[in-house]
Amino acid sequence: MNNAHQDELFFLGEFEYSLDSQCRFSIPSDWRHRDGTTRLILFPGRDNDLLLFPFETFREFLLKARRLALANREAQEALARIGSRARDCRCDKQGRVKIERALLDAIGVEKQLKLIGAVSHIKLCAPEAWEKQSTNNDVYLDELQKISETSDDLTQMLLNNLGKK
Repeated sequence: MNNAHQDELFFLGEFEYSLDSQCRFSIPSDWRHRDGTTRLILFPGRDNDLLLFPFETFREFLLKARRLALANREAQEALARIGSRARDCRCDKQGRVKIERALLDAIGVEKQLKLIGAVSHIKLCAPEAWEKQSTNNDVYLDELQKISETSDDLTQMLLNNLGKK
């Protein structure tokens, strides 16, 4: 088995943390690479949340997106927006990640932060926001069905979506 697959990150479960005075929180040990080199890319999400993706996942997306954006104005604009909003986050030796106070303020986080394992990434939000979103617990099954019926070709999906306005 390939070493990259042996240490592939999956994010499962929920955790709540208190931010320290430097706006840091700990990534659970199960959510970090065992060699201590965990690198995550942070994006503002759509629902008063922040999303943390493993660097490897983000890199795969960028390799495909870069080819698409070469001569496509809309794709170039999308990449510029991603680049301006994304942040590179690396865990320190204790597994802590620091997030800018302005980003936390934008999602309504003061002191408590909820980490939700979203399988392929980590969702960060205020605990109250997660409780509000969790009221309809079975909608996710419909989304799982859609995912299972969708093409695996990310490039084709991007092309289809970028062609629509």
